[in-house]
Amino acid sequence: MTLDVSQALKQPGTAMPMDAEQAIAPVEIGGDTVTFEPARLAGSFMALEGGDIVVRGILTTRAHARCANCLSPAEADVEEEFDEVFHLGGDPDDPEIFAYTGQELELEQLAMSTAVLGLPIRFLCREGCSRVPAFDVADVVVSLAEDEERGQRPFAALKELLAKAESGTPE
Repeated sequence: MTLDVSQALKQPGTAMPMDAEQAIAPVEIGGDTVTFEPARLAGSFMALEGGDIVVRGILTTRAHARCANCLSPAEADVEEEFDEVFHLGGDPDDPEIFAYTGQELELEQLAMSTAVLGLPIRFLCREGCSRVPAFDVADVVVSLAEDEERGQRPFAALKELLAKAESGTPE
């Protein structure tokens, strides 16, 4: 999404309202992919003497990732304030600054960096999610007993070696 700042450039120091929607590309964070719903940027912008543009407001979106505990899908609402300066004629390849040329600001970098700043430290699928999905110990015991009945004895060779070692019989 681009923001037309031509009117602000004609009236430096005058705040102009802004309400824009911006798509945010998926981001790789700590080995996990985080995706975003389209972000809403609401606030204002103002041209300064010299052509720089100050953009202030709040970004709202929803982020999607995997639960840090059980790896189920998880989501988090993101609401983050921003207050940035777009520099006229700045280096567009410098990731540390927001630059623009002409009379339009590209909002993608602003939306992405603001959304990432607002992410939770850990995504959880629900409050109180346990580290490992719950399972019933009785089900595991029954499953092992059924394997034994079907003749599936994955530890039979190990059991035989242990019996030989305890009896002192050479291998």
